[in-house]
Amino acid sequence: MRPHTMFIQSQVLPWERGDRLGRPETSIKLLSHDVETGAATALIRYPAGFACSPEPLACAEEILLLDGSLQFGAAALHNLGYARFPENHEHDQFASAGGAVTLTMFSADPAAAPLAVTASATDPVLLSDLGSQGLEGWVENPYTRYLMGTGVRPLFEHPDTGEISILYSALPFRYMEKRWSHPEVQEMYVLAGSYVINDVGNMAPGAYAWWQSGRYHGPYGSRTGFMMFIRSVGGPLANLIEPERIPVDYDAPYKPVLPEHLQRYARPLATARSW
Repeated sequence: MRPHTMFIQSQVLPWERGDRLGRPETSIKLLSHDVETGAATALIRYPAGFACSPEPLACAEEILLLDGSLQFGAAALHNLGYARFPENHEHDQFASAGGAVTLTMFSADPAAAPLAVTASATDPVLLSDLGSQGLEGWVENPYTRYLMGTGVRPLFEHPDTGEISILYSALPFRYMEKRWSHPEVQEMYVLAGSYVINDVGNMAPGAYAWWQSGRYHGPYGSRTGFMMFIRSVGGPLANLIEPERIPVDYDAPYKPVLPEHLQRYARPLATARSW
């Protein structure tokens, strides 16, 4: 089980060698990690000229490209490109001529040997170069409830568990004057804008959260608008909203709730970069 992390600015974390995630040629920032299963979320920095033909993994691998480009066989991903590979997938060679930075999620230990089974036919390989698609595919929020001024770009929905991955965005002045939680884990990474939550502070680009189920935060507001990557883990995305109305504090101080190993890095940060 991963500890509740609400929230850390990824920019303050040090880069380390990617060996622990089976990517020794890369650098990583480990954002969260399940010590029992090996599941992990990390920023991975691929150097210019990177190329490899990875072995099949015993886990699903999900990638959001934050900078640069990655080539998967004949398919290329550019800024905000998205890919998901199911467990035991036979990779084509992937490479990066100029280097890349990704937000990458592994559903189990990526260094473990693959299982002697074939990938599920209902869990397909997904590759989508979102940055070239404009507003194509954006919809009103179908997962919880429609909020004026917000939009969702669905990326993946698991056919068995209902887990989803989406881009979620809002126009300036979007707010909700209530506290809320979720019945399942919600993982968040802020890509742009400002997302202020009264009890934990301002999530600037690069902010990361592993929001455990049943933990209430809020209310929230944004004077600038925002865009973030959101993933539900353990089931469908849903909101549990308390009835009490509380004014949004747009100047809320940074008061994170972090596991012990991240507490020494806890400091607020506002920057245009998202890693």
